Amino acid sequence: MGYDQAVRILQKLEENGYEAFFVGGCVRDWLLGRSVHDIDICTNAHPGDVISLFPDHVPTGLKHGTVSVKQGGFLFEVTTYRTEGKYEDYRRPSTVQFVSDLRLDLERRDFTINAMAMDRHQNLQDPFAGREDLSRKLIRAVGNPAERFQEDALRLLRAVRFAAQLDFSIETRTMAAMKQTAPLLDRIAVERVREELNKMLESQSPEKGCEWLCEAKLFAYSPLLEQLFEQSKKHTWRLRHLSSLPQKWTLLLFAARLSTDAVKAVCKILRFSKRDSERIELLVDWLYRVQPQWDAPHEVEWKSILLETGKEIAQELNSLLLACWWNQKERFAQDAVHSVYEALPVKTTKELAVTGRDLYVVLGKKQGEWIGRVLVSLLKQTAYDGLPNTPEALIAAAKKEVALDED
Repeated sequence: MGYDQAVRILQKLEENGYEAFFVGGCVRDWLLGRSVHDIDICTNAHPGDVISLFPDHVPTGLKHGTVSVKQGGFLFEVTTYRTEGKYEDYRRPSTVQFVSDLRLDLERRDFTINAMAMDRHQNLQDPFAGREDLSRKLIRAVGNPAERFQEDALRLLRAVRFAAQLDFSIETRTMAAMKQTAPLLDRIAVERVREELNKMLESQSPEKGCEWLCEAKLFAYSPLLEQLFEQSKKHTWRLRHLSSLPQKWTLLLFAARLSTDAVKAVCKILRFSKRDSERIELLVDWLYRVQPQWDAPHEVEWKSILLETGKEIAQELNSLLLACWWNQKERFAQDAVHSVYEALPVKTTKELAVTGRDLYVVLGKKQGEWIGRVLVSLLKQTAYDGLPNTPEALIAAAKKEVALDED
């Protein structure tokens, strides 16, 4: 994204007597042949110098030396070389000091594969052998691993996430330090923890991330989260075959065989949005009702599920069942939901030839919950039992339904 525009920024900095390099994740991903989403730039120019050279900018993080420069329709973070003071909250440095030595800037970074810089001529600055670790498929902390994790405890989950995204292993000393410093993860905001876990679950190798997460016992401080990942790790590879995060979390919770209350507790611990929590809880409930056995497909009564939940939820459940039965997916009718849905003579209560108002007017009853209950019953009779979708037939059926209720 915007490589040519970023090169122009480097070139202008150099023309004015400064050093400038691409740095971090973009260099890593270029070397791996992966797509690059963000291009970060580092320089020995101070923020004031950057602002003077690039009038079209946003002062996004001047305190930490970062100016966002607009170039050719793209926005690039340009950050001054810096060292960092003590990390008092296990997340952010209390102070930063601007420096002129690129190596000093690189040695404050988390992992060797993220501590490389490249100039606009593609010459690599790699003081910590990050390129070698890329070839060895290793996540290795820069310098003293325990110090890196004590500085920023979120790096514990970043190590796991990178291992999952890149299908890498974690270097022995780095893993030992992760086990030692794991309790510090409790100091990190839940929202940041959830974000890293989401990235891990969306990776191509979520099972790899889960494996390292469990080995390092990163959630020993939270017995319920530890139970979730320990009990589901045999099936985390199936997450690759699901498209949305609510579906992935649903399968994870189902695989761990957590109780309904525990599912709600996990959603609360990780502070999912109300919408995501409700969707996850509903889908887990449906999986428990269908009771799929791993890789053992069975018939599903899609008609009743469709009438109770609607097409959207039924399709999500269908995707979850496909993941549950992935090793036997050829025995699973993947288009069953669509076929059954299209064959339904009526699909929602709105398609019935009578409305709730019709019912309470004709039956002479006060409005109440009974209307919704009767409409659902009429929908099922019309879809299942061949009840004609005409006002006369529906009103007659409604009268029988109300009479039974009153008896």
